[in-house]
Amino acid sequence: MNLNKLAFSGVVVGSIAAMGCGSTPSTTDSGTPQNDAFMQTMEPVSVTYVVSEIAAPSAPDGNEAPGFNLDEKVSDGTGTATCEDLVEDFVSPTGETGVDNQFTGQLAGLLGSLADVDIQMTIDQQIAEGGLLLALTVNDVNSFENDSSVTLDLALVKPASCTEDSCPPAGGVVTADQAWATRTVISTGLAAAIVDGELRGTVPQLALSFDVGGSPISLTIRDATIGGDVTAEGMTNAAIGGVLRIDDIVTTLRSVPDLAMYADQAAMLLPTYADVEPTTADPTLCASISIGLGLEGQVGTLD
Repeated sequence: MNLNKLAFSGVVVGSIAAMGCGSTPSTTDSGTPQNDAFMQTMEPVSVTYVVSEIAAPSAPDGNEAPGFNLDEKVSDGTGTATCEDLVEDFVSPTGETGVDNQFTGQLAGLLGSLADVDIQMTIDQQIAEGGLLLALTVNDVNSFENDSSVTLDLALVKPASCTEDSCPPAGGVVTADQAWATRTVISTGLAAAIVDGELRGTVPQLALSFDVGGSPISLTIRDATIGGDVTAEGMTNAAIGGVLRIDDIVTTLRSVPDLAMYADQAAMLLPTYADVEPTTADPTLCASISIGLGLEGQVGTLD
């Protein structure tokens, strides 16, 4: 499987009442007319997706990398106005241009070379062991085509039968139709929207924690955009895109015994790769590094 082309699958909780073909054209929540051939209006439903794979490529596939256009620019790397113009952007697997993802472009490979850390392998292991099971619930869905007022809940979950703090999924793999229980609430009631079949929402911060050499490490993704194409059957082309602040990364490295020796070196190198949030003192220097992760999920029910 190409982890850069990933899918969420979901289960719809609730009833769907589709309008007939001869009915009056429906509207979005904002009042925009929609043709019934392209949109159904429903009683509100909730959809839960449980992530089975998180793709954290250590290098782009040519010019392709998961994520989103975070700075609303398409940079070819030749601009000089700000640090956002100095770094060439990528293209997402769905064809979105201007994708900001220097985590894949530089940081993942840098960490691997400095500290011999395989981030992808570590994330895969944490999912298999049950330490990193992320659930996304989309609430109050009246239309999978256009709905301007859905909300998002994010949580870490565990198998419903688990009596410990965390447990691995059955067989170490997240599969469809499993029952889950909330382990840790991350965010609730986040405003989001569905436009032309694509969900987009923003999480103020999303911390992905995993072990490195027996020590916990956390990557805090700030202003994290979560998005993907949604239908009653699932969510495809899913990704998370946001920023990692350099100060956060250096502080995290200092807190991990196996990585503390690399903190000073990282503090010097990371500004070279920073491509988001130009600083006021010098716009050619950025305070953060962009990150994009692909997602794949399975049908889930959450108690």
